[in-house]
Amino acid sequence: MSSPEHAAEDLLARAALASPADVFADGADLDLAKAGADLLVAAKLAKFADDGRTQVAITNAGRYWALHGGYFAFLKEEPPSGGGGGRSRNPELEETRLMLMRLRLNTFWWSFGISIAGFLISIVSLIVAFSLGGRLFGGV
Repeated sequence: MSSPEHAAEDLLARAALASPADVFADGADLDLAKAGADLLVAAKLAKFADDGRTQVAITNAGRYWALHGGYFAFLKEEPPSGGGGGRSRNPELEETRLMLMRLRLNTFWWSFGISIAGFLISIVSLIVAFSLGGRLFGGV
């Protein structure tokens, strides 16, 4: 093991065979083993099985990637945006989505303003009706 990625690959293979797997099983380089375990947990391929963070239990995603090429295959398939989050979106679709959201907000504020104007017109109408009283309909 010469890098945390290699340690993660080895730990993922061991966890796939027998879960939970000891993080520090080989005892060669503790820092690399810890970094590899942290990589697996950050990518949601494994989770720590104990409070001391010395064992990892494989998740369903980790089991899938252990069967389909390991940690390095996961890194090849992983989009550059990072793990555990949304897909990378098409910029044109993102721009269209933002434009439609802006139009939706404008429509909301226009309808709100027209509703307020209608309410004010009805209040003015009531004031006129009460102030004129019966004279409005031909009375004295």
